[in-house]
Amino acid sequence: MKIHIKPLTTIFLSTAAIVLLCSLKAIKADTKDIVGAWGYGPSEKRTVMINTDKVFSIATYDMAGKKFISSSGGTWRLEGNKLIKNIEWNSNDSLQVGKEITEDVQIANGKLVVKQNNETWNRLDDGKPGQLMGAWVITGNFSDDKVSKRPNPFFPRRTMKILSGKYFHWIAYNVATKTFMNAGGGTYTTDNGKYTENIEFFTKTSESVGKSLTFDYSFVNGDWRHKGQKSTGGAMDECWSKRETLEK
Repeated sequence: MKIHIKPLTTIFLSTAAIVLLCSLKAIKADTKDIVGAWGYGPSEKRTVMINTDKVFSIATYDMAGKKFISSSGGTWRLEGNKLIKNIEWNSNDSLQVGKEITEDVQIANGKLVVKQNNETWNRLDDGKPGQLMGAWVITGNFSDDKVSKRPNPFFPRRTMKILSGKYFHWIAYNVATKTFMNAGGGTYTTDNGKYTENIEFFTKTSESVGKSLTFDYSFVNGDWRHKGQKSTGGAMDECWSKRETLEK
């Protein structure tokens, strides 16, 4: 009886190649690979995570039902494939504030996999194309084109906006008392000096969910001038500064 070795060898080599390719799909995480916005979960309990190169914000909400579920965040860093989070606010559990949490992560097929929670996050953007990507803290207000800055905008109370290329979160919390106050967020665009927010969740009033608000935006000495009408009514002309300038 004649044995056909070649086909068996071909099958073996093909199988080995597939295994090798699959193993190569998971790559070591790098800071630049984590930066941007990520989504997880069904629409009725959607979770969006925004990462700058140092700050992260996570929000869970039901946009259709206009229900806010939770918000948490703080700072992060990578050590190998360990994602280390320092919690600054947590709307569901203030006891988590100040804690350091370590997660095993990897990038596989363009997705962010968190092993502890068995979560697979889908990339929403990589920090582009919006021109306001970063973590911003409100530091004052403009009046007659002159800015008046607050003496202590970063501690203990902090109002911060975290933006990726397409998504934004804003959060108000107290660092000293570990108190979460309010949050909101959704998607945004920047075009010809106009900054438009499309609101997907808002703790102050659910009636704002689904609204699109357009503001004037410009940069003044590195600060972001945010001018227009509030979602709840009334004029605003705010000054926001990059968080890293306040931490020097």
